[in-house]
Amino acid sequence: MRLDPFAGPGFAALGALDKAVDDVDLPVGLVELVRLRCSQINGCTYCVRLHTDKAAAAGEVRDVSSWRTDPAFTEAERAVLALAEAVTLVHDGHVPDTVLDTAISRLGEVRVQQVVWVVTVVNAYNRLAISARLT
Repeated sequence: MRLDPFAGPGFAALGALDKAVDDVDLPVGLVELVRLRCSQINGCTYCVRLHTDKAAAAGEVRDVSSWRTDPAFTEAERAVLALAEAVTLVHDGHVPDTVLDTAISRLGEVRVQQVVWVVTVVNAYNRLAISARLT
């Protein structure tokens, strides 16, 4: 038996949140890298494939799993990805102050709020896809 993640009003509400994320003041390629990295951490193969394709369509070909060491990532991009990982792994504890402070100093408070929403929405989608066993 499989769960239909697309049934019910919850999916429509999540879709509305996702549409709001489309209006963030961040490069599309970076948003897709954030979605991809969160999906990698969560082990959502469906979303990894989806966001790999979307990142490539946005011209983003960097390997997001190497963001810490790859010199192709800027300090601002590293701050975004560190924040994305910390929010995704929040079960390990709170988002560290250093991660949040660095992100705010590199991006500003409004963009940091936007990153948190991107991460929140993709994590919700990951959980739906994993629960439904989408591959």
